[in-house]
Amino acid sequence: MSASWSLAVDMGGTFIDAVALRSDGHVASLKHPRAGRRLAEPVVEALDQLFAQAGIGADDVGRVVHGSTVITNLLLELNEPPVALVLTRGMRDVPVLARQDRKELYEPVIMPAVPEAKLFPEPLRFEIGGRIDAEGREVEPLDLSAVDAIADAVSDAGVRALAVGLLFSHRNPTHERALRAALHARLPSLHISLSSEVDPQPREFERWLTTALDAYAKPLAANYLHALADALKMRGLPPLRLMRSAGGTAPWHDLAEQPIGFAMSGPCAALQGVAAGLAASGPAIVLDIGGTSADISILRDGRPTFTDALECGGLPIRQRCADIASIGIGGGSVVSVLPGGALRLGPRSQGAWPGPAAFGLGGDLPTLSDALCVLDRLPPRLAGGIMLDRGAAEAALGGVAGALGLSVLRTAEAVVGAAAAGMAEAVKTHAFQRNLDPADAVLVAIGGGGAQHAAEITELVGMRRVLVMPNASVMSALGMLCGPEEGDVRLTASNSPWASLPPEGAGPYSLFAPMTTVFVPAGWSWRVMPDQTLALEAKA
Repeated sequence: MSASWSLAVDMGGTFIDAVALRSDGHVASLKHPRAGRRLAEPVVEALDQLFAQAGIGADDVGRVVHGSTVITNLLLELNEPPVALVLTRGMRDVPVLARQDRKELYEPVIMPAVPEAKLFPEPLRFEIGGRIDAEGREVEPLDLSAVDAIADAVSDAGVRALAVGLLFSHRNPTHERALRAALHARLPSLHISLSSEVDPQPREFERWLTTALDAYAKPLAANYLHALADALKMRGLPPLRLMRSAGGTAPWHDLAEQPIGFAMSGPCAALQGVAAGLAASGPAIVLDIGGTSADISILRDGRPTFTDALECGGLPIRQRCADIASIGIGGGSVVSVLPGGALRLGPRSQGAWPGPAAFGLGGDLPTLSDALCVLDRLPPRLAGGIMLDRGAAEAALGGVAGALGLSVLRTAEAVVGAAAAGMAEAVKTHAFQRNLDPADAVLVAIGGGGAQHAAEITELVGMRRVLVMPNASVMSALGMLCGPEEGDVRLTASNSPWASLPPEGAGPYSLFAPMTTVFVPAGWSWRVMPDQTLALEAKA
């Protein structure tokens, strides 16, 4: 049998999204909840379930593409062990001093530019003699006699990954390569990232920080990608390819060796999917809300925009990627009350395990999803068979309600309002910094939570129209099959999630379509467009 199906699977913080695209444009998809903190296993489980649902066999599959927000979420939460740095003598503090640009002009206390304690605390920053000059010439030999002491300290600290950043290595990488060889001779299992390979460009702070973040992500990425590739091979599927942050796909082992290029794979794939299926003209702001983060990007003339740097959780990363701003607000974001009485959402997330209290999996911390559950803005049963427990959600919000002096219902409203306000500010900032007035654009809502919050965010931003595409909740997975090297992909309107809805109506209303929940506030109307896009419009 000829290979007529292409598969894509995207791993978010809460759900695994799996999509099968047939050669005639037909789409089959599902959302599968992540169980515990496992990584490779739920991806395989989602594909097995999709195979059974769509009647697909291994011989029917021509390619398998994977993307993930695992690295994005890792950099937002910084919950992995720190890494070690080896830098040119005299440069130990460069990654900490950063650029000294004060972003919050009126804050009384200046926060550190880089969270060094979580990434590379001072005892794990080492210096080594040797110097390459700006022309790439060796002016001082590399002092390899220091390697033994560095290796002993790294081993004693239990460090799993190390980043090497030497002056002007982008002009001549011989010292960095020699240092890696010497360290591997002592510590063969140590993951090592070289700045001359991760970001071979001038400006030491940016190059060394990006390299340190690559090393920070490498142990987790390497373990789960190896396990996933082996599991797919055992099932007789084609070699795994991964979605790149810069668009397109690459063999999985390339990004296992340099996972920072995988950081924005899911959001970039979502942009490709929107660009392939959106019929509307003019600028569009894409809002992708998942369980851990909200990702904001812009389409101009139907095409994604790209940048040579990105920011994730306040950390500047110098990598070619889709121009996406990511903030730590999603369905699983934990709600807390600051000493002054203000609400704070994230960046900590309950993720899939133990998940929001409403999921009934043992979570007891209040989250945005719990607030939505209390407000009856979510269906009793989510995609993947998760049954919501409103009583547990109310209990989780009780502590926040007590701190605010409000009822649980009013507290839930405040939490949802705070989430919308935070995301609206991020949308405005992202648009204005790119010379786009949001009022001139349409908001495209994707991801599991995009359509839930889009209309309220649009009102706060000053926009008037929201579009929700078919397959919006699995757009990241679908977009992986729409990359430039695969040619044009035609998406059909079959199996539209809006087939069971009236063609038009008015809010306030929650539209519970398969895998997508759309909230229509008072004063808004909806209608199903000929291309099966759901349009929400604010009344004048």
